[in-house]
Parts: sequence; structure tokens; C-alpha cells
Amino acid sequence: MIIPALIPLALRGVKFLPLTADQLLRRNILIFGLGGIVAPFIAIKLIDIILPLS
Repeated sequence: MIIPALIPLALRGVKFLPLTADQLLRRNILIFGLGGIVAPFIAIKLIDIILPLS
């Protein structure tokens, strides 16, 4: 179910930004580093809220 839902996003692609390697590394660490730390806590809390409802 997830993969077919992501097909339109893949076909659209991403906007190209001409960045230096340093800028790209800083941006990726910010997005994926913070996202990797924050997202699991949010997901666990949502699961914790949804499970008692069913």
C-alpha cells in the first residue's frame, strides 16, 4: 500500500538545488538527523493513542 502511494511523488521528483557539499551535508544532517530522532517518538505516541481505541 505504501509503495503505490509514493509513485506520484517519485514521478514528480524533487527540486534541484545547486548547493556545495558542505551545505548539502549540513542540510541532510538537519533533516534526517532531527527527523530520525523526533519521528520515532511521535510515531510511538500515535500508536499508544490509537491502540486503546480499537
